[in-house]
Amino acid sequence: MAAPRLRQLRRDNTLFKLAMNAVRLHLEEDDRLARQPQLRTAPDTDLEFVQHSIDQWVGVATKYIAHKFRCPAPQAMQLLGELLVDLKTNIPVGELRQVPYQQALFLPPAWVTGQQPIASAPAAEEG
Repeated sequence: MAAPRLRQLRRDNTLFKLAMNAVRLHLEEDDRLARQPQLRTAPDTDLEFVQHSIDQWVGVATKYIAHKFRCPAPQAMQLLGELLVDLKTNIPVGELRQVPYQQALFLPPAWVTGQQPIASAPAAEEG
């Protein structure tokens, strides 16, 4: 299967939601580091939690891409990176900030434990 194009990734509603949560948390991370530059060398518990949450969203999104588009994990990570850059570049920051911060912090528990297959992700996102 050929690698999906960026436009195809962006149109996938589930992937778009996963990526938007990661982007929203990246904004929060950037804000915290701008306000408190010392956190770069010694992150506090809150910043570490934000970074952990980013890692979780990125992990779920990468697995989703690899599964849906049948590509190896490194390629899925590269595609996700391109999508994240595209979202950060082309969507106004004000619109990105409309993703609720508290919602972006927490993955659905079934996704964290790995009990829910990626294929049922759209149903989980609609609720």
